[in-house]
Amino acid sequence: MESDSKVLIDNIKGNVCTKAWTILPLLDEIRRLSAGFSYVEWRWIPRGANRAAHVTAEIGLRAVCPQGWANQPPPSLVRVLASDGLPSPP
Repeated sequence: MESDSKVLIDNIKGNVCTKAWTILPLLDEIRRLSAGFSYVEWRWIPRGANRAAHVTAEIGLRAVCPQGWANQPPPSLVRVLASDGLPSPP
């Protein structure tokens, strides 16, 4: 799994930052969900190298319904995915 949040990745990996108390509910949920996998690797990726995830998060913040994104993502995300070299959905 990758994230452009260094604080989040450091906390998930156990390098706990006591000042990051606001993300504790998120960390609990991540740990709960990741327990369902036999192996998970966590990596920090600079935002510039993680553009698709960043654009997706921005769209989510604008309350666009994400259902069906795998088959028909929003046009703004399609452009980012295409620039990353990923094929366009039908």
